[in-house]
Amino acid sequence: MASSSETVSTAAVPRLGLRTRLSHFWRPFRQASRTSRLLIFLGLAIVVFFAVVALIGPSLYGIGATEYRLETAPGQFQSIPRLAPPSDAYPLGTTRDGFDVMARIIGGAKLALLVMLLAVSIAMLVGVTVGLASGYRGGPVDRTLVTVMDAIYAFPPLVLAIIISFILAAYISPGVFSAAAAVGVVYIPQYFRVVRNQTLAIKQESFVEAARSLGARDSIILGRYVFFNVVHTVPVILTLNAADAILTLAALGFLGYGVQPPTPEWGYDISQAITDVSAGIWWTAFWPGLAIVLLVTGLTLIGEGLNDVINPLLRSRGTSGPRMPRRQKLSADAMSAPAKTAAASVRELRVGYRTPDGPLWAVDGVNFDIAPGESLGLVGESGCGKSTLGRALMQLMPPGGATYGSVSIGGEELIGASARRLRQRRGEDISLIFQEPMTRLNPLMRISDHFVEMIRTHKPRTSKKQARAMARAALSQMGVPPTRADHYPHEFSGGMRQRVMIALGIVLRPNLLVADEPTTSLDVIVESQILDILDDLRGKEGAGLLLITHNLGIVAETCDRVAVMYAGKIVEIGPVDQIFTDPKHPYTRGLLASTISLDTTELHSIPGYPPNLLDPPPGCRFAARCPYVMDRCRDAEPVLTEANAGQQVACYLYPGAGAEVPADITPPSGHPQVTGV
Repeated sequence: MASSSETVSTAAVPRLGLRTRLSHFWRPFRQASRTSRLLIFLGLAIVVFFAVVALIGPSLYGIGATEYRLETAPGQFQSIPRLAPPSDAYPLGTTRDGFDVMARIIGGAKLALLVMLLAVSIAMLVGVTVGLASGYRGGPVDRTLVTVMDAIYAFPPLVLAIIISFILAAYISPGVFSAAAAVGVVYIPQYFRVVRNQTLAIKQESFVEAARSLGARDSIILGRYVFFNVVHTVPVILTLNAADAILTLAALGFLGYGVQPPTPEWGYDISQAITDVSAGIWWTAFWPGLAIVLLVTGLTLIGEGLNDVINPLLRSRGTSGPRMPRRQKLSADAMSAPAKTAAASVRELRVGYRTPDGPLWAVDGVNFDIAPGESLGLVGESGCGKSTLGRALMQLMPPGGATYGSVSIGGEELIGASARRLRQRRGEDISLIFQEPMTRLNPLMRISDHFVEMIRTHKPRTSKKQARAMARAALSQMGVPPTRADHYPHEFSGGMRQRVMIALGIVLRPNLLVADEPTTSLDVIVESQILDILDDLRGKEGAGLLLITHNLGIVAETCDRVAVMYAGKIVEIGPVDQIFTDPKHPYTRGLLASTISLDTTELHSIPGYPPNLLDPPPGCRFAARCPYVMDRCRDAEPVLTEANAGQQVACYLYPGAGAEVPADITPPSGHPQVTGV
């Protein structure tokens, strides 16, 4: 009898129902494009048709594939006429040997599907198993297996299949298994190479190292951690190999090295019908040839469709893209052209993504301006839309993303601009400084090559010598010795690589720099140096700066103004000093109270979680977590209103946000812990 603790533990584990499991299985198909789903269903229809023909065709059709005479009465037989054209008695005609073509097609379908299943099963089981072991173990065994598999892969497939067929026929017997094994061995290297290469990459991942550190056995690591991360490519290879297996089997039969006659096999039947075609007898070769083409086409369609479904880079992330609701179409005032003196002007910016459950608006109606030489800090919790906003300014949207509204950089509108115009503006008018600079620099290119490529893309008439001179000047401005311009990225430290990224961003003197967490993973000394460089750029170059960060201390030290973002919306924006000493929005107060300093004696956090942006609440999105929430907060969304000079807040605690403040409500004063951040 199990103990009570065991009973509770077992009961606490949620079990997925059949409907949920089927939903998880079906989700990639729902995310795939209509074309991909059409390919899969059309291919499946063809393959299922042949499978049904192979299974029930012999019982429904009265003539056997190897029968050359029919029993007309008990004990009386009549030979099937040779080379009879299609008729009611013989729908597809008869062959030179007196076989019924329809019966041969039915029997050939059964043989083709059986050999195909055996061949791909042999290739998959051997190739995947050996590939996993070889890639994970490495060493001499891996090198030996790679050499053997490369030799097999380099051998002409049909010739190799003929040789293996000869060997198996001599030592076993000619038949279905020998044909299947001969075809299957040809495809083992394909599974081996793909699985081994992916295993080499997966076994270096952090989660595999963590499993090793916990003492997991190699069999557990291979089975649970590696196998399921590499097996997703196998179905595509399987379907394409299945199509190729049909062709190889037909080629073996055509050359006389397949199964022994009179076993029905399409390739053999075509070889026997070659002389018929010249005599005008078309049906003996046409129908088996058509059967081969249809079955191979069906399997190929499934493979191509599965490739789009399984590969997340190819499949669409939803059936329809996010569209701007009519009720939120931009007004003429909102879309009016901003002054050309602004480095950046954003009006009613909305950024949405396609998901299987509908559109998700990661940025929803954002407005702000950045003047030349001004720095605006953008802060908020993870997932609030900060990085999405930064990339939307560059129009660097992933597949399934859409932007609406207005983004004007240096007086030029980017949303709706052509791809060619956007390429011109990126780097010249607006530049993005990424975090993790090592992943953004091509490890096979010298630093100077990065600069030359970028400069000559925007200024084709610039010579390589001039471009290198510009690169050295930009690097020198960032504190990187010009003599290091011809070094590779791996020869620089993290801080120096970040300086290189900033130099790349400013070499063409853009109007706006977007810095997305530019000091992530850097120590405090290097972080301070990077911030000083950014501050110096604003003063000397006059470029506007949008600094995206979680670090409120960096904002206090570097920025002129700060915008607080929550669930896709800016809830408060204003001068840094005012917001840090007198925060208005309860969310801003919570963020500042969570900041840790040398004087911190108690940790604070904001209770609850941000809302689901697939179905956001109708009112204030912070209402569920707000200590000052009122009924009206859940009914309608507050708008930004002036709380102090230059400071705006979207909260019903302040007049102008959309409703009068009740007489008994007193807005909270500035948080005492904010001072000194």
